[in-house]
Amino acid sequence: MKGRNRLVIAAMALAVFAGAISIPGCTRHEDKVHESWVTPPEKEAVDDATLVSALREALRSDPDVKNLDVRVEAHNGEVMLSGIADDQTQIDRVAMLAWMMEGIKKVDNKMGLRNGATAQN
Repeated sequence: MKGRNRLVIAAMALAVFAGAISIPGCTRHEDKVHESWVTPPEKEAVDDATLVSALREALRSDPDVKNLDVRVEAHNGEVMLSGIADDQTQIDRVAMLAWMMEGIKKVDNKMGLRNGATAQN
């Protein structure tokens, strides 16, 4: 009888311990999603003409690249840049300004260097 009582008490203690451990896990996983993990709502699309105009203005107002002849084309939020730069720093600056523009989804940088070398995208 003594052995059986110990077994019953041990089983009850184990059940209580297991229940205490599982209580924090009772909530559903969907309830624990942090706000930073939620996909933000879609923003209103910016038309291509507005993107081209805004990017050209940003390039003209930037002192490092304002004198470059950069051609900007856009199609469905994807921008293609072409033209000639004096050095890789200018090419990188043009690409950075493009990526910073609201509404641009992709940047295809086809700019080249004045000395004929290929740009490093």
